[in-house]
Amino acid sequence: MGAARRRGHQPPRPGLVRALRVRRGADAGGVAAWSALWFPERHRDDARAFRAGRGHVSAEVTPRFVVEALVDANGVADLGRVYDVAVALGIGEQPVRLAIRRMITTGDAEQQGRGRRGTLHLNPAARVRDRHDVAFVHHAYRQDAGEAPWDGAWRLCAFSVPEARRATRDTLRATLVRLGGAALGPGLYVSAHDWDALIDAETADTDGAGLLTRATTSDLRVGDLRDPHAIAARLWPARPVLAAYRPLAALLDNVAAGGADAWGSDEPGRIALALRLAVAFDHALVTDPLLPPELRPAPWPPTELRARFRAVWATVADEEGSARLYTRY
Repeated sequence: MGAARRRGHQPPRPGLVRALRVRRGADAGGVAAWSALWFPERHRDDARAFRAGRGHVSAEVTPRFVVEALVDANGVADLGRVYDVAVALGIGEQPVRLAIRRMITTGDAEQQGRGRRGTLHLNPAARVRDRHDVAFVHHAYRQDAGEAPWDGAWRLCAFSVPEARRATRDTLRATLVRLGGAALGPGLYVSAHDWDALIDAETADTDGAGLLTRATTSDLRVGDLRDPHAIAARLWPARPVLAAYRPLAALLDNVAAGGADAWGSDEPGRIALALRLAVAFDHALVTDPLLPPELRPAPWPPTELRARFRAVWATVADEEGSARLYTRY
């Protein structure tokens, strides 16, 4: 990741969507394909449904997010605390137990002790994914601060795979979409980010690694469009992105209106509100392709909302401690 970032502007590896749930019945809009970028492996089926327009991402706290958010710096979660916070959020203990059981079954965690007196220990691979989450959030902050400017280049990636190797073709297509590519035509994808290192990492162990052709250009034409802003607006529309930030804006407004009273007096209640803020933030980022600021209109409302979120979050983190929830944002 570090080496890739030094080579130019590019998004971090995927992995920020543990809090999010895909629901059927709504049009995902033009952002559907891009949103798949941020789904980790265990949410890949949800990502495919989202790309197909069969669902939208809902800013809802899930039992698994409660568990993972309360893991400490050593990868351990106190299950008594997990259950208390879940209750404060209106989540029953049974859904939490099922989430824990799934984490154990998939090898993401191990439990020591029973019930509320037990602890849950994330495995090393799950903790690495968490570091990817943090890197993604920090990437957004770096862009907002003007520390990751666009170099003016478009990265193109193309492949041609025969029908007999459909599985390979589908894997390559899904990989490029997940890494931020927008389709210009069959087998041709473009990104505003330097994504070469990420493509190499994603395809290294596949039989499609040698089938990709890559190029970089500063002179891209999409139909009758040559202006970079117009191209970005067509490939990655702003409207769905702005809509995704509305839950975060509403929650931040409520917190500001309530002042100190908004956080309540007991720890589970304060953590529950922090979780709602975190999920609203994740909900926005999973829909936002985080295009370089140079390719979005100015002022760009998500930049202001992320700044407001950071200001509120800094206060919360100072008061509540070092649980994973507070350190990742």
